[in-house]
Amino acid sequence: MRNLRVYCLLGTLVLGGMIPAAPAMAYGEAGRWSKGWGQGTTEYAAVVDEQNQLYIACNDMRKVSMTATVNDKQYGSYAEQGFAIVIDGQRFDEPYETESHVGENNFFYLWDKMRSAKTVAIETADAQQLALPIQDAASVLPATQSADFGCLTWDKAATEAPAPAPAPESMPTPTQVSAALSPSTFDVSWRIEDVWVNTPAKMLKVVSHSDSITIQNAVINRGNCPNNPLRKLPLALRFGQSARFAVHQNCNILELQLVTNQGEVFYQFDSQS
Repeated sequence: MRNLRVYCLLGTLVLGGMIPAAPAMAYGEAGRWSKGWGQGTTEYAAVVDEQNQLYIACNDMRKVSMTATVNDKQYGSYAEQGFAIVIDGQRFDEPYETESHVGENNFFYLWDKMRSAKTVAIETADAQQLALPIQDAASVLPATQSADFGCLTWDKAATEAPAPAPAPESMPTPTQVSAALSPSTFDVSWRIEDVWVNTPAKMLKVVSHSDSITIQNAVINRGNCPNNPLRKLPLALRFGQSARFAVHQNCNILELQLVTNQGEVFYQFDSQS
């Protein structure tokens, strides 16, 4: 196994305590995939050079995280902007968002596909592109069905039953929802995508035009079309960030209601034949 050198961004020492500043970043041998392990985390890296790489961290307690470094700028799990992975021409948006059944299935499919890919590339939210190496991917990345695969798609702590909350002394006051928002708060669109092998769905994409807004719920066709958010709600978005919702391909999307911390907004679509 080739050695993988790990560079950790140390926290600041404050009053004798160490405050973590950022996730560890891996740097392996340029031009190939590498693997390392430390402090309960298995690390995988596809390295172009020190300023350009893909880093994947799998921990036995926390869900998988991915960080793409493009021209020394970070994107992904711990960054303000996200990225997509394009494998042999097939695009996977925000593949590190795995806390839904659609996201989980996408991650497993992407992982196995990456092991035998002919081309792998990163596309960032601000339109940067990076071609990744494919050498040693099959030997470094274990198959998802193998005993060596240990990437979680959900945090273990989140699956444990929480302790019962104490009874409130009085009934909580309901939150007052403000007047309806302007439709220009979001850009809304959908397209057909394969959410799993030969399993197409309508993928609804909501892009924020607000500097700070939180989506609390998405209601399609007045609740008659269930949807599956790819990231857990409530979801805070900044300007240019997006939320995505998987909808059954047979749903004729006519109306979308977005419930936010700043009020509600409605969108209407033409009937699909």
